[in-house]
Order: sequence, then structure tokens, then C-alpha cells
Amino acid sequence: MRGTLNVAGMHIGGRYRLEALLGRGGMGEVWRAHDPRLDREVAVKFLPPHLADGHAVERFHREAQVTARLQHAGITQVFDSGAQDGQLHLVMELLDGRNLGTVLQEQTSGLPVHRAVDLAAQAADALSYAHGADIVHRDIKPANLMLVAGGRVKVCDFGIAGFVQADSGLTREGSLMGTPDYMAPEQCQGRRVDGRADLYALGCVLFALLTGKPPFTAHGDFRVVMMDHIHTPPPRLASLRPGVPVELDRFVSVLLSKDPTDRPDYAGAVADRLRDLISRRTGAPLSVPRQAPTSASTSGPDPRYAYAGRPAPAPPASGFTMEADYEKFLPPEATEVHTIVTVTGAGTAADDSAAAAPRALVLLLGLSEGLPEADLRAATAVVATAIDGLDEGASFAVVAGSDHARMLYPDTMRLVRANAETKAEARAALAGLEPIGAAAFGRWLRLADRLLAAHGDAVRTAILLMDLTVTAESPEELAAVLASCVGRFSCHVRGIGTDWEVAPISSITTALSGTMDIVMDLSEPTSQLAEDLASLIARTRQASARNLALRVGMPGGGQVRFVKQLTPSVDDLTGRGYQVAPGTGEYPIEVPDGESCDYHLLLDLPPGSHDDGVVAAELSIVALPPSGEGQTLARLPMPVRRDAEPPCARSR
Repeated sequence: MRGTLNVAGMHIGGRYRLEALLGRGGMGEVWRAHDPRLDREVAVKFLPPHLADGHAVERFHREAQVTARLQHAGITQVFDSGAQDGQLHLVMELLDGRNLGTVLQEQTSGLPVHRAVDLAAQAADALSYAHGADIVHRDIKPANLMLVAGGRVKVCDFGIAGFVQADSGLTREGSLMGTPDYMAPEQCQGRRVDGRADLYALGCVLFALLTGKPPFTAHGDFRVVMMDHIHTPPPRLASLRPGVPVELDRFVSVLLSKDPTDRPDYAGAVADRLRDLISRRTGAPLSVPRQAPTSASTSGPDPRYAYAGRPAPAPPASGFTMEADYEKFLPPEATEVHTIVTVTGAGTAADDSAAAAPRALVLLLGLSEGLPEADLRAATAVVATAIDGLDEGASFAVVAGSDHARMLYPDTMRLVRANAETKAEARAALAGLEPIGAAAFGRWLRLADRLLAAHGDAVRTAILLMDLTVTAESPEELAAVLASCVGRFSCHVRGIGTDWEVAPISSITTALSGTMDIVMDLSEPTSQLAEDLASLIARTRQASARNLALRVGMPGGGQVRFVKQLTPSVDDLTGRGYQVAPGTGEYPIEVPDGESCDYHLLLDLPPGSHDDGVVAAELSIVALPPSGEGQTLARLPMPVRRDAEPPCARSR
């Protein structure tokens, strides 16, 4: 880009006055500017004029629209966008700090282990938030991770590098974006990518933070490093960084797996695992550092880090227990608390009528002609096994998707009672299932609603297995069906492979109080679909006898930013919560007997002062009608203290 296009003192959009050029690269210029309307300093990023063709402009506008919706402390915020003199620009949060690429140039042998792992965990937190919004970065590298005041990491350049919005249809095979040194094998091959590509790149970043360089380097030829990512096993950390914890060495190897199905599915789980690894090394969980380090040349635990133990679980009430992992000691300026809450259910059903409760199940199969034959047959076998596991007397039907759904079993518009004969007939029908060519989710759900309508007193559930995008109906048609089905039955969706879109499926599970998950390869022995379906069906066994909620009270003020279920499947519960009292909300949950479910909560606290001790939240599990009247089954307080120097640091 020619520097004469933008000059100091120039006004952009009639509002932002350019003050100084901060950087220039292949994706444009970045200037510090002043916004007089809000009296604040901002960053203005310009797209190079020679890149302003149709495709680049499209990417740019996608960043402006989508990235502006990302409101996370670990992601650079976008304020505004526009065009002037043939140049597109973004107005963004101005960051005061250094990127990790610069940090590595200064520390060529790598950072202390606990420091490197904490930085990677912070980046994983931000990626977890973005992936939850169906956005993949696709260019995670040290230069796009900014170290700002307080030792916080911010992920930069969502969209400028190219992101994927899973519901946009803009992901195409053959499109190649990213930086070769940190690019996932599937990305090097130009294949469709998802969040696991970012996790591979994060593994490369962590490798570089620990050793001073990524696992593979280009040495002037990007094609060589791309072939290394695809075919060459990465070196082990321990071979380049003696003394690195064995479990950390193994986990980085998992992140660098060639096959994305061998990597973790969820960035939040990566953050949790990294913090767990470093807590084992230091003896307690690691929190965000209180100030930017003045020197990273020392080794061993850094006294500027705060630690917190795990509170003792609440005593069991009605057989339920709760545990929470969170940072007990906070910096004085901190206003956020992340916590992982584990809820373990009673060993026996709360009501003996659960086993006898009437249940109705409709299995919707939308398996396409593009699905490998082995996966198609594996899916039918798993569904047959799930039907075999139904309790005697439960009602069920199997629907085969098409432009208009049709009954696969039985051959009439009704449900049948589960017994040895009907289960055998369903298995035979599944053996003859043929793939389909188009998806019409709304029409399939309408048929499911008709089948379930005759079972008004039952636990009514639909399970949709599919590998297709919507091609046979409009979004308006699906929305109308969902509006008519709300509260009538729940629907859980499992997407097979990668050729499907998140947005319409998310709209189904949100409207119909279901869960969504991904099954990458049904033919693999490690596929968990059979266990997953069995768990879903087991949950219907308890649904009419026990209705539960996670109650979150904020006695010290503040609010709940989000509540997400992590296990047995990932699900955002935030929009399903409701306020039951000032500062107290309830989020419906399902906890099978004798099993544990994990939930991720992000709490916003009001500012406080040094030595300020408060209860961040009062957590409890309550029984809701009709099985209960708000009885508390378990309770767990979350005390926190703002302390500039936590006890573990003072004891050194």
C-alpha cells in the first residue's frame, strides 16, 4: 500500500482523525486515530486498494458484520466500518501491548512453561467464545495474539485473515487462507475446516512459545512446510525442551494430530485441560497474571500469578452434589469470574414413577447420497440398537427424510409400542433405508409433531440425525414450523460429517429445548453415537418424574453473562434462563441418575476494592414442578476475594 493514501491529520468517515501509522503489511495499514465524538483513541485498519476486488470486499464486510458481534475480553472489539476514497476500513479497539511474535523474537528459546501454557489457555477461552458463535479464525499465530496490560491475551484479526461463519455457506473447498507455519493439515489441503483447525494452530503456537519456533518452518518455501503439516509427524516437545511435563508433551501432540477427529472438539475443553496441567505442576489452578511481566527469563512459578483451591463439595442433599472450579483470589480490578460447575445426580430416580412414565420418541433420519455407505449402515445399526434399548411400552416411530418426510416404520401415521416384535420390525425397516437427496427440516418436524400430538401426557422427544444442509424449504418455512412446535416436544440434533450448517440446526435445538453435537465419522470404532443416543433416551426416562434447574444467585450484584453445558454434550443454556427474583436466575438442566454433567458459567461482578471479600454467586440445584416445588437439592457458595498478593505469594 502506498503511504500517501492515508496521512496524519486526515479525517476518515468525517469522524476519525488519523494520528500515526502503527503498521503496514499484506492485509493493509493500521493507524492510530482519535474519535472526537466519544473522545477516545481507536485503531483504523485499511484494506489495500489492490485487494479491493469482489471477494476481498465480501470478506471485509463479513468481518465488519460478524466480528462486531463478538463481545469477549479476549477478542479485539470492532466499533465501526466504512469506505473512503476507494479504501475499505474498520474502526477497532486500540490495543496497547506487543504481539506474541515480538515476544518470541526477544525470547528465542521460549517462555517459562507456566507462562506459555497460561497464554495458550487464554487464547483458547477466546476461541471457545468465537466457535460458540460459529466463527472460525483460520489464522491463529503469535502475531495475531496481542499481549496487553495485565498479561491478558487478545485474539486479533478475525475476518481480515478470513473466518468461517458456519451458517453463511461461504466456506468452500479449495479456498486457502492462513499462515503456513501454523496451518492445519486439512487447511493446507484446501478442505473445509472447523474450529479444530484453530486448535491445531493453537498447538503450533504453544509449541513455539515453549521452544522458540513452531513444529515446522517454511525456510523460504511455504510448499515444504505445508507438506510437513500434512505428512510429517511433529517433533516431540521433550526433544526440544527437556524437562517439559510429560502430560503437556502428550497434550500438545494431541492438538497437532493430523486427523481433526483426533483433536479435542471444543476449545473450552482445551483451556480447561491446559489449566489443569499447569495446576498439577504448581500445585493449584493458575489464574490471569496481575501485571505484564517485566522479565520472562526466570523459570519456575511466578509469584505474580494468583492461585485458588477447589472449594469442598456441598454436602449431599437428596443424593445430589455440586463442585466448582474457579479463581478464588482475583486482582482488585477484576470483574469476571469463570467457573466450571459439576453436578452429579442421585444414584436412584427421585420418583419411582420415572420408569413407568409414558414416553414417545420419533427418530428423524436425513442421511444423504453423499454419505459413505459404511457410515450410512453404521447409522442405521446405531439407531436399531437405540430402539432395542427402549423400555417396553414406550412409543416410537422412525421417519426417513426427503423433500417431504415419510414413515420408515411403522407404515401408518402413528407411533407403535416398543416390544420384541416392533423392535425387530424396525430393525428390518432400517436395514432397507435408502439415502436421500434433499433436506426439509421444517417438514420433518411437522410430521414428528403430528405423530407426537396424540401423546399429550408423554415425555415427547425427537432425535434428528442428518448430514445435509437445507435445500428443499425456505428459512421462513422452518421458522414457522418451529414457532408452532415450541413447547410441544424437544428435539436433539446430531450432525454427521461436515456438510451441514450450524444456524438452522441451532435454531431447531434452541426453539425445541434440545442439544446439538457433531459425529465426524460413524464408521470409526471410537464413534460415541450409540452411547449418546442411549443417554438421550435414558434422559427421557426421568424427564416427567424430575425437572431440575441450576439456580444462580448474585448476592453481591453483577450478572450472569452465559451458562453453557459442556458434558455430556455442548449446549448454550443462556437464552433458556429466566429470572425468579432480583439477581437470581434459573437454567433448566437434565442430570441422569448417577451421572455427572459439567457447566461453564461466566459471571460479571461489580468493581471492588483491595481486600474486598464477596460471594460471587450462590449456586443451587432445585426441583421444579411437577416433580417438585422449588426444593433445594444441593447448594454451593462461590466466595472470592480481591487481593493484590494472594496467600500463596505471601508465603514464599
